[in-house]
Amino acid sequence: MLTHGRGYLIMKKVLLAEDHSIVIRGMRLIFETEFAGYQLEVAKTVTGLMAMLKTHHFSIAIIDLQLEDGDTINLIGDILKAYPELNILVFSANPEELYAQRLYKEGIKGYLHKQSEDREIIIALHLILEGKTYVSEHFKGYLLSRDPNNNYDSPFEQLTLREMEVVRLLIQGKRSFEICRELNIQPSTVATYKMKIFNKLNVNNVLELKELAVTFKISP
Repeated sequence: MLTHGRGYLIMKKVLLAEDHSIVIRGMRLIFETEFAGYQLEVAKTVTGLMAMLKTHHFSIAIIDLQLEDGDTINLIGDILKAYPELNILVFSANPEELYAQRLYKEGIKGYLHKQSEDREIIIALHLILEGKTYVSEHFKGYLLSRDPNNNYDSPFEQLTLREMEVVRLLIQGKRSFEICRELNIQPSTVATYKMKIFNKLNVNNVLELKELAVTFKISP
């Protein structure tokens, strides 16, 4: 895994775009014990992620969908256009059912949930570093469980991450004041999110939203 230079060894670089210290420590341990020859670099912000991509060559980028200063989901397609040789593994707490299919179409090499076991993470990284694509058994099961007569994508895929957070709280039965408290946002902001969500999903109320969520297997 090491490239020889003039009398020294060059470490291949891996970029981790992540802002949770426990995840960073865990990923460092995985690379130290399982991937000799790879040096892990960390970006905690979208700004840092984009800056590091401009100044370094990475064998793989492991990217969370939410960083300190914003979401990355709408940037991944642009990143892959700018750096078509970059292998991207999305490592997120957001469910695969909502975002994985769209991101695979854009060119990512894998999508892992943050609750994945270390063994699954290691397998995914090995495959991607070999130039292959990794698809979790969970996501394979989800695709197989969908109605084969419905060849359209989930309408929930068009929502932003913040809108999906509001959706999950709404289908849990949370009221507006509870959503305000949990997401630390104003009542007017919750109302705006609800209006955008209902318009995008073509539903009129929370009951219809819940029914649509059941149809597309969106769990609260």
